[in-house]
Amino acid sequence: MNTSPMIQRIPVVMLGTALLLASACGGGGGSTDSTAGGTSVASRGIITGFGSVYVNGIKYRTEGTRISIDDDEGNEAELRVGMIVTVRGRLNDDGSASAEQIIYDNELKGPVTAITPDAGDPSRKTLTILGQQVLVTADTTIDDDGGLTFDTINVGDVLEVGGYVTEAGFTATHLELQDNDLNIEIKGHIENLTANSFEIRGLAISYDSSTRLDDITTLSEGLFVEVKGQLDGLGTTLLASKIEAEGEGLDDDLDEAEIRGVISAYDGVDNTFMIQGQAVDASRATLKPESLVLANDLTVEVEGRIENGILIAEEVEQKGRKIKIHAPIAAVNVASGTIGFSFNGGDITVRVNAGTEIEDENSSQDLLISDLMPGDFVELEAYADGADINAVEVKRGSADSIRLVAALESFDSGALSVVLLGIDFDLSAASFEDDEDNSLSALEFFDRLVAGTFVTIRDQDSNAVFDKAELDD
Repeated sequence: MNTSPMIQRIPVVMLGTALLLASACGGGGGSTDSTAGGTSVASRGIITGFGSVYVNGIKYRTEGTRISIDDDEGNEAELRVGMIVTVRGRLNDDGSASAEQIIYDNELKGPVTAITPDAGDPSRKTLTILGQQVLVTADTTIDDDGGLTFDTINVGDVLEVGGYVTEAGFTATHLELQDNDLNIEIKGHIENLTANSFEIRGLAISYDSSTRLDDITTLSEGLFVEVKGQLDGLGTTLLASKIEAEGEGLDDDLDEAEIRGVISAYDGVDNTFMIQGQAVDASRATLKPESLVLANDLTVEVEGRIENGILIAEEVEQKGRKIKIHAPIAAVNVASGTIGFSFNGGDITVRVNAGTEIEDENSSQDLLISDLMPGDFVELEAYADGADINAVEVKRGSADSIRLVAALESFDSGALSVVLLGIDFDLSAASFEDDEDNSLSALEFFDRLVAGTFVTIRDQDSNAVFDKAELDD
């Protein structure tokens, strides 16, 4: 291979990592570039709903929005719940928000070479892709084009991974099956650089004078880049056709900023960590919930200001879990795009929108909200965005035990009750278990509860009596 230095360069627009540059609104704040027409805003986070686009708790209108997907022009129909996107737009004077630009770029694309199930949790598995460990969980959204599901991922499948960088590799927030096994991508810091090779997290990269450079004059040790190309015949070395400099972290100074991701490089003495390439000082931060214990691999949202490249956190809030409801539908409103559930005299309303996958579990047919009827038993997964609950997936199937998985809002250990999604549930007739299916007494169970903990409650006989409760890992 030719070892001469690369000289081809292509100018590209560089995008920073997650931040909100706006005054307080829903899920974020930011530096204010306020005009009579509102305030400029930029945000990076997971898409959690459509009917507009929900990112970091803000609902962005998308009329006239420019959309970029993997560096190409795209459209809203190509976006999916679970994708991590950058949104640039405006917070309007009337309290609404409008997106001027939405950008999605995957973290990793390559063939699955190994699958390791989690022996203790069948809803989790680890994929090996380009030598990287990719954790797939019940919270990972999976595009079912091509028939891909959690259970049908196979060795040899070429997957596009959207997600967070962790200590171990990646936590996938979104997966898509690819039909082009030659289109391989990886991001990371250059290591062990030579005249014609380097590594990214242990993956060998080979380059020569035909490899294109984007916004790079000279490759250097530690530079954060995205590499695209093909694998060699052995599948062990990426032959780079393009190497592009990537932005990492936030600006040097910002009055207000917000970022969502997975904690890595946590220092418990100084209370500092990294998140999506951004250094964070959480030594004076308010934690939500108050009982939150910071640690590596915890998904959080951080708000604060940036001084000399360090995000001085004012608030760190735990994020990233899905709500699950397995129950009969109580109401369907096609006009408003919602379905409702009733428990103990309380109602839960869930938005079903363009990003929601609806199917019949028995026939595997895709459905519309108009196909759903009160009384249909469904298994639903959703995200909470402020007051809204946005459904990611709805499966209509045969009646089964009623189950609810959600974040604990409050509890009463004396009355043996918990509040989930605004409804008080009586657990006085329940048996209790920890997150490893070990039996607990009621006292032991309630002693372990803290606000924000996810719990599972079940009405196993569907008789309106919740007779089992579990700590949810």
